[in-house]
Amino acid sequence: MAGSYGTEDSQNERYRLSFTVGGLLAEQGRIIAALFSGNRSEHVNPDSNPANRTTEAKHEIGERITRIRKQAVEENVLSIRTRSANSRVVSEVLKRLSALTETEIHYLADDDTPASDRQALMWVAMCRYYALVGEFANEVLRERYLMGFSTLTKDDYDRFIQAQSMWHPELEELSALTAGKLRSNVFKAMNEAELWEKESDTLLPSLLSKSVTAILENRPESFRFFPTRER
Repeated sequence: MAGSYGTEDSQNERYRLSFTVGGLLAEQGRIIAALFSGNRSEHVNPDSNPANRTTEAKHEIGERITRIRKQAVEENVLSIRTRSANSRVVSEVLKRLSALTETEIHYLADDDTPASDRQALMWVAMCRYYALVGEFANEVLRERYLMGFSTLTKDDYDRFIQAQSMWHPELEELSALTAGKLRSNVFKAMNEAELWEKESDTLLPSLLSKSVTAILENRPESFRFFPTRER
């Protein structure tokens, strides 16, 4: 796997499979994004794709993340009771934020940004950082909506994972406990992003605001993570 941060290349040999806790982490993302925003580098293109940054830029981003992680943990900005849990959640949030552009991070951190827009950006962050989640969002969540299906179940997820395991043996190597945590966390994130309704398994069409739509136009592939009509 190439690197620990930024958008995951879907052609990587092995998937990143560490999304076992946290759900969407939208509020935590807002708090950490404010720290990230405060450590902004003037040398980074605010709309650049994190996957295409130069080695020097990626090194600079890595240094910023290290500083922010230390600050967030030491100051307990997420107000988590134990240091170990705090460190784990901070690290997870920073991984996902590393897949966003500077513009996206600043909008996420803005006090005036609606909660629904933050949810949309944190869903994009999760889908970019974890290629498996992004592919599920595109190939199952969105496709079912476009085909006129009104529900999405965990059986649909299981069928997707089974199909992907033909090319990704690491999925077959997961313990039943870990596989269950991954599945639960994906559905928890979808529920918190208001893309899926937990009680009825109902797919919820995504109504992206004009502000988020304008921001994501810089990376239009991000629209495939949402149950929306063809653009």
